[in-house]
Amino acid sequence: AGGGLSLALGLAIRDVCDAGLPSCAGIIGLSPWVDLTISTASILDDECADYIRNMKRGTANYAESQASKEYKEKDVALAAKIKNGPKIWHDSFERPDGRLHLYVINEGLAIPYVSPMLAESLGDLPPLLLTAGGDDRFRDEAIYLAHRSSEPTKYKGPSYNAGKFEKSPFKTPTNTTLEIYEEMPHVFQFMEHAFTTKSYERIAEFINRVINTLNEPLPPSTYNYINVKGELSPLKELHKNVLNWEKIGIVPTIPHEMN
Repeated sequence: AGGGLSLALGLAIRDVCDAGLPSCAGIIGLSPWVDLTISTASILDDECADYIRNMKRGTANYAESQASKEYKEKDVALAAKIKNGPKIWHDSFERPDGRLHLYVINEGLAIPYVSPMLAESLGDLPPLLLTAGGDDRFRDEAIYLAHRSSEPTKYKGPSYNAGKFEKSPFKTPTNTTLEIYEEMPHVFQFMEHAFTTKSYERIAEFINRVINTLNEPLPPSTYNYINVKGELSPLKELHKNVLNWEKIGIVPTIPHEMN
């Protein structure tokens, strides 16, 4: 949840810019979960080799504990606030089997600070570095968010937010670097692998650039596919499929509607 939370915080700071909060120099998201509506294909793909379970099989059941009891008590109060707040709703959020996630009630799925990918606009954010594995369940979310942030006038988000981008004051493209690593799973950086070293090197370069250690301007936004040899190339056509998906932000039926 760290990458998604970092992006949500970036949005929150941007949205209250009148409060005088300083923005961060940049945001790094390693396989960020940014769409809790699970609307993209990779999250439910049967061919995906990721270690994260296919959500077609439902969410995991956890043993009752003191921590879970305290969470549920606080969750009731938070749920009430969400239900009484501004509503961002789609009929697909109404689930016959109840709540979709432990993290948030269904009424909160499309709140931008819950699902940053679905925000009215992803412009005017600090520079972003987004990485994901080629077999990462959250791969498509990273791809779509990267394009929405760097090309905000072209990719405007879910249909139920139609017209909201035009009213947003945040239309300046965000400098975004996307890196998809061939055959890698979710947050592969914890593994001992050549790609881990490569990714950390790229992260260090990004940090040096955004804090201006190199005293160089940021390069333009890029979407990179990194193969097993460490070579950079444009995204594969497979990775671009999500850019044409018309049901972004809509909770899919099971089996997944993109299959």
